[in-house]
Amino acid sequence: MLPRASGENQDRDEREGKEALEPAEVEERELSLPDVIRSEVNLLVLPFFALWDKDVRRKTETEYRAVITKGARRLEIYWNVSANPKYGYPGPFDKKVHRAIEQIISELPLPIRNPIPLGSLNNLAKRMGIPKAGGREYRKIKEALRRIVATTVVSKGIFYCKGTKEWVEDEFHLYERVIFKGMRLPNGEIADTNYLYLNSWYLENINARYVKPIDWRYYNSLGTPIAQRLYELLSIKFYGMMAQGGSCISYRYSTLCDLLPVARQKYLSFARKSLDPAHRKLKETGFLESWSWERIPGERRDWIIRYYPGEKAKEEIRRFQEYYEPPRPVLELPKPEEEKEPLAEDQAELVEKLVKLNVSEKVAKELVRTCDRELIERWTEAIHYTNAKDKAAYLVKAIKENWALPEEYLKALEEKKREEELKRLRLEEERKRKEAAERRRREAEELRRIYESLPAKMRRKVDEEAMKRLPSFMRDRIRRGESSPVLEVSLEGARKEVIREWIESGKLDRNVV
Repeated sequence: MLPRASGENQDRDEREGKEALEPAEVEERELSLPDVIRSEVNLLVLPFFALWDKDVRRKTETEYRAVITKGARRLEIYWNVSANPKYGYPGPFDKKVHRAIEQIISELPLPIRNPIPLGSLNNLAKRMGIPKAGGREYRKIKEALRRIVATTVVSKGIFYCKGTKEWVEDEFHLYERVIFKGMRLPNGEIADTNYLYLNSWYLENINARYVKPIDWRYYNSLGTPIAQRLYELLSIKFYGMMAQGGSCISYRYSTLCDLLPVARQKYLSFARKSLDPAHRKLKETGFLESWSWERIPGERRDWIIRYYPGEKAKEEIRRFQEYYEPPRPVLELPKPEEEKEPLAEDQAELVEKLVKLNVSEKVAKELVRTCDRELIERWTEAIHYTNAKDKAAYLVKAIKENWALPEEYLKALEEKKREEELKRLRLEEERKRKEAAERRRREAEELRRIYESLPAKMRRKVDEEAMKRLPSFMRDRIRRGESSPVLEVSLEGARKEVIREWIESGKLDRNVV
């Protein structure tokens, strides 16, 4: 049973902006930081924390998706970390809090059970490398814990649960709950220290030893967020590579940016300026033997980065193999050289449309390969009916999330449809008119041919009958020998009527004539 403790001191300390140290907690002043911590594999590979404070202020989510081949199937994997609007996105300080919690978990015997006692906020601060913490630091640690609790993760086939041996499709929180000292626990008791409840997937993986030992002192010695993040990611990948007899790990630059996460650069010189300082740090400390940048045929703004493990990476794998069960390699992404089939001609045209709307070529290809073609075509038109400032970003999100099309665009479509229908009716009417005129012309030609082929006696009979059908004034003028276009046309028309009627009545056989 957890011992009871009065919440009075806690309330007073929070008002004063500091946490009191109880006798049992004074020993934490002599805290010895570990050489190694056990870090859950998924959280080493997949992005969760922002790397810089400046990113936290403008960031609301991190998204990673890819299409992979698994056997004969092509599957989409998806990872999304979204902030709670009240607490914001977890950043560098929150990651330090998380690493301090990993230290505590690493010191506990398996199996780990909720709730996990964290000790005092001063204990967490010391583990974070803050030697003299006060009320301001305690408040920041509390805020960080609440922020991680509030942050939502969506996984689709990318978070691996070792206990159940499945790729998780779920929406969850890394930390389910935090209870600070003096607050009431679920069993009704008052918390004697600070407690944390881990998500069931995360907790199950820790107990299933789906962890990677991290050289904590080396991690801290790297200094920069990118170097530390590359160490986390590559240390996992190097293990799988060496187990398979490989010599290097290859990443698309764009994929690496999504996993770190860092902003992508349009030009190779800028991309190298962003990552190479961290590469040099890893090489200087022996973790990398070398690295290289290579162009991808047909790609203007993406490159391949190849990483070759150094002695530090190899030694670390050998050393940690003795202590921990090797982690299952996280789901691999398609290799660049065999990653995707060439685009069809109509797909390439659609990519070109998206690129003209300032969507990056890589993202455009991904959309064309994974999203409905008609939806993309509609949105390349509909985007012009929105008030979005960043139309390219708006367009990509609208297609990926299948947003409803703008009302103004739908009205324009309806108007265009009406105009096209009117145009179709006009064209149809014109077509019928021309067909009728052509039929009359052909019939007139045929009747004229029949008349001219008749014997003279029969033609006179036709003329006599035709004359009877003309108005009397026309007959008189023709008998007087007058001639005019009107008289000629009228007489010819009457002849055609006579011939048509005689053919229909059988008096005249058109086959004979």
